[in-house]
Amino acid sequence: MAAHLSDQTMTDLLEGRGTAGEQAHLDSCPACAARFDEARAALELASGVEIPEPPGLYWEVLRRNVSRRIAEEPPRRTRWGWLLPVAAGAGALVVAALLLGRPPVPTTAAPTLPAWSALPPIDEDEALFVVSGFAMAEDGPLDWEEGRGLGAFVAALSDEDSEALVEALGVDQTEGEP
Repeated sequence: MAAHLSDQTMTDLLEGRGTAGEQAHLDSCPACAARFDEARAALELASGVEIPEPPGLYWEVLRRNVSRRIAEEPPRRTRWGWLLPVAAGAGALVVAALLLGRPPVPTTAAPTLPAWSALPPIDEDEALFVVSGFAMAEDGPLDWEEGRGLGAFVAALSDEDSEALVEALGVDQTEGEP
């Protein structure tokens, strides 16, 4: 009997790209047929799940946190640190020597795509109104401690303020919690 179908072959068959021989093996092998049925059921289950979009400010906060963590990380030093600039210089000399005798190759500009952002335009971002409410108290701007972010501020809210925030955000509390 031939070897069982690989996971990649199963994926190909699920997507309708399998060969006739692979399909024949699937039809004649109960073990592979059972794996195929499980994979098809899992694919159907996964395709029916809706994945919610994160809030509008999520990507901006993520970008800032990653940039801050990168800036905080100390640079690495090695004993062989001088080797990289020397190797780069030697590589540049080799490339220059190879290209000097050749005629230039005509180039065409590659098509570019317009810039895209996951964040909605400012005039359409409903979350900015809620966030601006955090920034202003009744008696003026809030005094945020150094190193504390919006998450720490929200965690420190009273029960009444938390309920008001949930209502302002329009969170549906009838759904089960994760």
